[in-house]
Amino acid sequence: MAAEIIAITQQKGGVGKSTIAMHLGAAFHEKKKRVLVVDADGQNTLIHWSSAASDDNSGIPFPVVNLSEAGGQIHREIKKFVNDYDIIVVDCPPSITEKVSGVVLLAASVAVIPTSSSPADYWSSVGLVKLVQQAQVMNEDLRAVFLLNKTEEKRMLTRELKVALEELGFPLLKTQIPTRECYKQAMALGQTVLQMSDRGARLAAAEIRSCADEILAML
Repeated sequence: MAAEIIAITQQKGGVGKSTIAMHLGAAFHEKKKRVLVVDADGQNTLIHWSSAASDDNSGIPFPVVNLSEAGGQIHREIKKFVNDYDIIVVDCPPSITEKVSGVVLLAASVAVIPTSSSPADYWSSVGLVKLVQQAQVMNEDLRAVFLLNKTEEKRMLTRELKVALEELGFPLLKTQIPTRECYKQAMALGQTVLQMSDRGARLAAAEIRSCADEILAML
């Protein structure tokens, strides 16, 4: 059975795409899925992250490949892997002016759109909605969801953003991913929070698992 492709995409940087992509990969791997994570962003955050561990035993427990140079042909490169994995998570580049995001969406089952409580993130989400809708004309199986990331629940702006996002037409995942220092620590160690044991990491891991469960339910 061919792999399900999950695109992590947003029009601007700084919303935590790479963090979400790597941690969803870890949660799917934990559920015994054969997982491949694709770094399609020219900044290669995931490639640097996956090579940061001090040894192979403590690092990222699934493969991460660099397809950032594939450009508009990235779908052909991804197709080379679809029979070997259950889930392929793609960290798309932040600009929708590039062909990469649009091409990945044409092959994806789910588009996860991370956004924080910044007004700039909401404005960029409006543009991305149009790109997803264009892709859905060709890819009728594509479903899209918003994910509130780097949240601070007590902030009025976060509550207002929830309402605004729901009006854009795509559902909002129930799970939110709050700002936590452990994500930076995990990246520095070449790990994910699912491999760490302190209290902050355990809370983060529970949130990531919940997010992954919601996405799996869509497949």
